[in-house]
Amino acid sequence: MFYRKTICVAILLFLSYPLWAQDLLLAVNEGVTYQDDGLASERFKPLISLLSKELKRSIRLQVINHYADFDRELASESIDLVFVHPAHIGLAATKSGKYLGLATARDYTEYRARVMVKADSPLNSLADLRGKKIGVPSMESIVTRMFSASLREIGVADPAKQFTPTRYQDAVPFMLDYGYVDAGVTGSAAVAKSWVAKGGRIIAETKPVPIKQFLVSRRFSSDDTARIQKLLLQLSDSEEGKTALAGLHITGFVPWNTAVMNEATNRLGL
Repeated sequence: MFYRKTICVAILLFLSYPLWAQDLLLAVNEGVTYQDDGLASERFKPLISLLSKELKRSIRLQVINHYADFDRELASESIDLVFVHPAHIGLAATKSGKYLGLATARDYTEYRARVMVKADSPLNSLADLRGKKIGVPSMESIVTRMFSASLREIGVADPAKQFTPTRYQDAVPFMLDYGYVDAGVTGSAAVAKSWVAKGGRIIAETKPVPIKQFLVSRRFSSDDTARIQKLLLQLSDSEEGKTALAGLHITGFVPWNTAVMNEATNRLGL
């Protein structure tokens, strides 16, 4: 009898262990470009230090490279704080009501996909891409999702049938140069600029979507949520904050724009 009572008490203590006493989890996905750099724990350390000090909680970092895994963890609400590059993942999480969008990267509010063709290509618009082979980043990439949405808007029912995906956006010009595709899509301004510099053309751009979003779980109190957002928006005002931003490869955050994000959610078909 004493043994059973002891077990019951232990279980009750475990179940009643306050959420605020546990470590918080900051989950990160920075897209293909940075996901394999192996330095995330060091790069995010300054931001985690500032957040921990503000919330008076320990925070651990988890890098989740695969988009499907990130979706699954968000759906189960196992993540407390989120920094996510692919906008469709963050937008779906906020639409679900399980997470609140606080801020997006100042440098990436006008992120868009650009359509590249060779100088002598007969293609001149999105409409000309019907039935053509198109090189795109990975099928789950935000760039490909944005481009697909643009094709659907002009009546292309199943854009994916025309796509030839590649892991890195830098490889899209290669596919164009060697004739594997008729057109190529990139979200990288640097790749697009380099393409034009060597004589290529940009024939279309998608509507912009803000990427690199910071979200928090709905479990946070309104006070804590406001404090986190204030900290993020003021990072660029101090040297300590600038160091944290440098680790994220951005120069600052701007407030979450609900109207813009809702429009992007609808356009991407989330």
